[in-house]
Amino acid sequence: MNNRLIRAALFLSTVGFLSLLGSNVSSAQTKATWQEGWEKALTEAKKDGNVVVMGPPGDLIRDAMTQGFRKAFPDISIEYSGARGGELATRVKAERDAGIYSVDIVLSGTSTANSYFKPMNALDPIEPALILPEVTDLKYWRDNRVEFSDRSSRYNLVFTTQNNVPLIFNPAQVRADEVDELNNLLDHNWKGKIVVQDPIPSGTGQGVFRWLWHALGPEKATDYYRKIRAQAGAIDRDQRRQIEWVAQGKYPVHLGPGTIMFQLSTRGLKFGVMSEFKDLGGYVSAAFGSAMLVNKAPHPNATTVFLNWFLTKEGQTAWSKGMGYVSRRLDVPTDHLPSYWVPKSGVKYWHGYYEEDAMLSPEQEKVLKDLFGR
Repeated sequence: MNNRLIRAALFLSTVGFLSLLGSNVSSAQTKATWQEGWEKALTEAKKDGNVVVMGPPGDLIRDAMTQGFRKAFPDISIEYSGARGGELATRVKAERDAGIYSVDIVLSGTSTANSYFKPMNALDPIEPALILPEVTDLKYWRDNRVEFSDRSSRYNLVFTTQNNVPLIFNPAQVRADEVDELNNLLDHNWKGKIVVQDPIPSGTGQGVFRWLWHALGPEKATDYYRKIRAQAGAIDRDQRRQIEWVAQGKYPVHLGPGTIMFQLSTRGLKFGVMSEFKDLGGYVSAAFGSAMLVNKAPHPNATTVFLNWFLTKEGQTAWSKGMGYVSRRLDVPTDHLPSYWVPKSGVKYWHGYYEEDAMLSPEQEKVLKDLFGR
């Protein structure tokens, strides 16, 4: 049995049990069971009064989350703060080291979950918090399963699966056919003209480099890492700045652009998008699209309410429109999405969000730190 089937079986044995029992459980009993739990969570959530959410940066997603949740639950306040995944993890660790527990739920990438939060022992299981039938009924989810990235299928719920764009470019300076194959980036014409998202911390830069390691193999990938490092004009961690550099023409090619590119494009920034390489295909990831419940949370019941709302069609549509992401819910529309996010039929994709793939191997980490370390 492969990893995906194992994960599906694990989840079906817990959250999906009601669906499997079918006629053996009366609709009245099922309804009473979930309604009782939901009403209790709502009552206690109002006493909590607040939920603290950490997630992706950007005004669009902040507004989508805060306004959507406040409209659905006006009696529960929401505090939202956004940053890159590694920055969120650093903040939570610093607080926990000081005995401070201020965060309830984190929406970020699977590498952030498995590389930072899991080793911190900072997470609670998600399954017990899933209550609404609109969330637990597997017919609403792609592949008839609620997806997890971690091996135990307990702590990191994946609600986004989309094409992860490996490269953007300035169309006034670069033709698409000049950068549509991986080795094109090693052409002498691009020497000093490529900005690379730092591949060491979790994020889109690391995702591209993990994909290359998988696709090329360790020896060829190491060689490519060295060559692209020599080509790079800049190695940077500020996603917004890098995309602005491309739009402005300072660096006409960007390897590993951040998912904030969608939000910046709505503000008028112009750039070309290479959604996959002709010679290598592409890879799909969760991007910022996975959820973690932080243990010792100050507002556990409000967190339960937020998580259930967030995973409904309403919550996932707000998320999808705020981030420009493809939800794993089948009933969330995609007509508002940029075409480059949506996986294409006939393209070979690597799924890079499972725990075994979402973290750097020790060998790969050493190579990257030797080449890109500060």
